[in-house]
Amino acid sequence: MKQIVCLMINTLKVGDKMKLLITAEHFGYGPITTALNVVKELKKYNDINISFMGTGIALEQAKMTNYFDKIIECKTYDINELKKVKNILLDYDVILSSENQPGVKFAIECGHKSVYFIDNLMWMWDKLDEGLEQAKGYFISEIIPSKKNFDRIGKNIKNPHFIGPLRELKTKKILSKEKKLIINIGGAEAFVIDSNIVKKYYNKLINEILDIKLIYSSFDKIIICGGSGVINSLKINNANDKTVVKTLSNEEYLNELDSCSHCIFASGLGNFIESVWRDKDILYIPPINYSQLLQLDYYEKMDFGFKIINWDEFDFFQKIPTLLDENTGVDLVIDNVKKYLNDKSDIVKNVVQEFLQNSQMKFYDKRKKYISKFNGNGAKEIAQIIYKEN
Repeated sequence: MKQIVCLMINTLKVGDKMKLLITAEHFGYGPITTALNVVKELKKYNDINISFMGTGIALEQAKMTNYFDKIIECKTYDINELKKVKNILLDYDVILSSENQPGVKFAIECGHKSVYFIDNLMWMWDKLDEGLEQAKGYFISEIIPSKKNFDRIGKNIKNPHFIGPLRELKTKKILSKEKKLIINIGGAEAFVIDSNIVKKYYNKLINEILDIKLIYSSFDKIIICGGSGVINSLKINNANDKTVVKTLSNEEYLNELDSCSHCIFASGLGNFIESVWRDKDILYIPPINYSQLLQLDYYEKMDFGFKIINWDEFDFFQKIPTLLDENTGVDLVIDNVKKYLNDKSDIVKNVVQEFLQNSQMKFYDKRKKYISKFNGNGAKEIAQIIYKEN
């Protein structure tokens, strides 16, 4: 790490350009994809030099783009690692974090005056970590209503900005459907979850899905995608030449999403935002973390017509309350995952079978109406605020 620090400090002289550092938490695709959409807008300005710092799938996705002048590997959730790169953090004019709370708090504590934070989960938090409220700009991305919870926990935030979803909401492409299924398990990484349990879970679940005869007779192509940590651990029992197992960049994934007819998703917000306005039949699989569980509850309440497998479908389920602290919520969800690993029922197979036999077409317009009320330029709005203020 010392060698990296010395190298980076010596190469950060970029004339009069604003030096901006992006960080993103790595628990799933949401934070990094959100960050990359903002970076697309920031790169439209000629006088900004943009670097990335992170690890895991956030680092993996950053490397799959050509957006960054420098990429620095660092566990930005680890205070000891952050201390090693303190001088690097302070050498940047602006730091923009997508849900990387420890990195934001550390930079602010070190005296950095231009730290910005993106929060996609204001609707979920039981409380905010002390220090986040000092950010120069606190961007609250809404797809699930957040203002009620903000009024409860966010009154000390100095500069809140409510913005729309930070994902693609429309396209000029003429979309044509192929007989193609996408199974997107998301990033599926988190330092608060045992990765071995997650890998066992997805191996069991995906093999149960692919064991249904109707799957291979219904589609010409089946794409199973997600973060490389889980994707590389999958052992598909009956894969054939129709099956593609791969980690995709967000751009590659959206191209595949445009032309598929059916989707089986982990219930991350990104999957919802990117698919809800496209005419797709969608099934959500059981969650592996707390926010995913609450999102599925919200989708059920809104009656979007999705097929949903949540843990309450299983006999072993115990009700999980809202507004828990994240670690407690995650632990309760993982208890369900562990019980599922020993479950012998056909619940997954039965629900997937129903999903394949019933069209969701009558719900397409309702979904589009919901998403159309949000501003589709949230990323542009963030870029403009950062540029004008710095």
